[in-house]
Amino acid sequence: MTTRRAAALAAVVLVGASAACGRAARSHTIEIRGFAYDPARLEVAPGDTVVWINRDAVPHTATREGGGWDSRSLASQSEWRLVVTRDDGGPYFCTFHPTMRGTLVVRAR
Repeated sequence: MTTRRAAALAAVVLVGASAACGRAARSHTIEIRGFAYDPARLEVAPGDTVVWINRDAVPHTATREGGGWDSRSLASQSEWRLVVTRDDGGPYFCTFHPTMRGTLVVRAR
């Protein structure tokens, strides 16, 4: 099974599990503007989707420290989505502008 296919299957399982636990998965937006993530700290649950939208005129990334996920280059006005697993939390940064920092906090349901 490919990594992409396995990730998609895991996302379906997590979304189904969140509904079974009585809480539907939610969507959260982080806007990149003024060379900052807004909000810089976001609490989510497994199965939720986080959408990063680049509102700046220059490209940025959302890259987890230590690996795990990476948006790659996000051009102005583009977006990237991550369906969160319990292991996706932690600090992240922009590879082009390393002083840009954010934190994704994954809380159990």
